[in-house]
Amino acid sequence: MRYIIYGAGGIGSIMGGHLLRTGHEAVLIGRPGHVDAIKARGLRLTTPTAEYIVPIPAYTGPEQIEFRPDDVVCLCMKGQDTEAAVKALKKQVEDVPVCCFQNGVRNEETVARYFPRVYGAMVRVGAVYLDDGEVIARRDPPGWYIIGRYPAQADPFAEEIARGIREAGYFVRTVEDAMPYKWGKLMANLGNAIGAISNGSWKETDFIYKAVAAEAEAVVKKAGIKVISQQEVADSWPEITAPLKGQLNTEAQSSTWQSLARRQGHVETEFLNGEIVRVAKRVGMEAPLNAKLVEIAEQMAADGDTPGKYPPPELARLLGISAG
Repeated sequence: MRYIIYGAGGIGSIMGGHLLRTGHEAVLIGRPGHVDAIKARGLRLTTPTAEYIVPIPAYTGPEQIEFRPDDVVCLCMKGQDTEAAVKALKKQVEDVPVCCFQNGVRNEETVARYFPRVYGAMVRVGAVYLDDGEVIARRDPPGWYIIGRYPAQADPFAEEIARGIREAGYFVRTVEDAMPYKWGKLMANLGNAIGAISNGSWKETDFIYKAVAAEAEAVVKKAGIKVISQQEVADSWPEITAPLKGQLNTEAQSSTWQSLARRQGHVETEFLNGEIVRVAKRVGMEAPLNAKLVEIAEQMAADGDTPGKYPPPELARLLGISAG
């Protein structure tokens, strides 16, 4: 199997680097600056226990790749880039298995409009990508994935995808339905915008996150969405709670924080907090806290603001949340 990592930022570049260095065939599709740096110097993959220069093939678009029957496409871009990426992919290949290694729960729905074989993956990887050609894996082992066919069904090919990634050092489970796990991850990711917008610590912003999460929980409950929390995953999977070989602490926080730090001009908040707003409208509710976080994060991205613009009390005031 050849892994085509499409949308190679932090998550994707770390996956591709670990796959290639452990003897698996992998290529990256990423943004021009990142690709140019990799072509010139190789991919610099820093982990808590080692540093690698990985000579991984890198391209800027799927039109530069000759697709083969043994390919699997691993989407790793942010949700706002999925539709355009899949349209470009469809122009090059009619049918290829596509696995969404992405936060959010809307990507699989989008991909299924173009390709018949779609898989979802719940992602827990500590990744940092701030400089072209360089990525940092915060943990060793690098993280874990839960993979399943979309829509839900038993499919042995999910285990084929998992095998190489497992051999590359990740913990991987396969299930018939990955979406409840992805919803659980989305609920945890509702704090990404808070950490990116505010300059406060997680302890200082916890009261904001609790209010935002409570609003979201009411929405998903009314919608009847099955959610498997991150705590439930940890309780049922002892491997992922075992002591790490090593861990790196970095200033860089969530992928939303990193998007603002790189001044990309856009963030994925619409596909995290915005998903709660979308579901709320569908079931006749409102989700004003999550909607406001989307508005603030997107305005910061458009204005080129770097992370930490608002102190926690100011963010709470903008959201209408009392600190008391």
